[in-house]
Amino acid sequence: MTLTLKKSSIDSHQELSVKRKHINLFIAGTGAVGGTLTQLVSQLDHSLYELNIIGVCNSKFTQWNPDVDQLLNENRLTEGTPTDWDTIPDKLINNSKGNLVFVDATGSEIVARQYQNLLDHGVHIATPSKRANSFGQDYFDGLIKANNSGRAQYRYETAVGAGLPVISTLKTLLNSGDEITKITGVASGTMTYLFTQLQNGVPFSEAVKKAKEGGYSEPDPRDDLSGEDVARKFLILARTSGYKFERDQIRVDTLVPEKLISLSAEEFLDQLPEYDGHWKSRNAQAMVNNQKLRYIGTFTPEGINVGIEEVKGDSPLGGLKGTDNLIQIYTKRYNSSPIIVQGPGAGREVTAAGVLGDIIDIAEVILD
Repeated sequence: MTLTLKKSSIDSHQELSVKRKHINLFIAGTGAVGGTLTQLVSQLDHSLYELNIIGVCNSKFTQWNPDVDQLLNENRLTEGTPTDWDTIPDKLINNSKGNLVFVDATGSEIVARQYQNLLDHGVHIATPSKRANSFGQDYFDGLIKANNSGRAQYRYETAVGAGLPVISTLKTLLNSGDEITKITGVASGTMTYLFTQLQNGVPFSEAVKKAKEGGYSEPDPRDDLSGEDVARKFLILARTSGYKFERDQIRVDTLVPEKLISLSAEEFLDQLPEYDGHWKSRNAQAMVNNQKLRYIGTFTPEGINVGIEEVKGDSPLGGLKGTDNLIQIYTKRYNSSPIIVQGPGAGREVTAAGVLGDIIDIAEVILD
């Protein structure tokens, strides 16, 4: 028996199979993460979604409908209209048709302050920035309320652990009715990198410079060394777990010498070698005791603590290498043996890929 399909039916099926849904992107920040994300988007050949970059900006310039190939070839944004955060949000809102995702890869407080307005007006957000989620508890609650209301989707998986599924794991546990009782571990790939370099005989100041050049650290490495980066991450973890915390409730040990706090980033890096002897001695003392230095955060409902600890060299935390993170999640159900999420916690590629994953996640919600 021969089955014959009409040509019109075949053509219709093919048309449906290749028709992709459009997602528009505005990428704020064209540096390590934003630039890498732009490249990933340009290379993406997704079977269901077509991503279009309708605008990009850095702290100086903004381009609407940019030439992406030219942007990638030049590897930086050197021209355009002056970046003005008094006008960009309105233009985004006016251009939103329910399929616009705003990506904040800046780490800027000014940019993070735009989130509530954008979400309230239907502009979706995907961000690796920790700024917005570590403002006051009320601001965080407003962002989550906007997401839960269905007005717009808000994704911040990469704000903690780069591309690691930490936030999504917490949400899955909570959605199943579990209760988070403790989170502890290394949540800074930068810190793992620095202490691993130190163990390998690299001077501390040189390790810091290499972390910045490799895109592992924040633009100003003091955001990592001060403990502020880890403090923000654990604040986000605690709030995502359903607890109320403010930043001033967190105890943080800083690695930034007091004399270097008020300097410019360049001056800070220039003078940091003066403290290499201190770190060489501290690392040597730990190794004599078969211990390794790790920068560890711990959250319980009673509080959040962040600082340097010595851990056994043969322990899971002691065995961390490169830019690895290791987060242990204890819950009412997982109370004796925690859930462990481990892997690279810093780097432009894994972070940008994680942001791209959040964008696709948003697309699946709003278009399917």
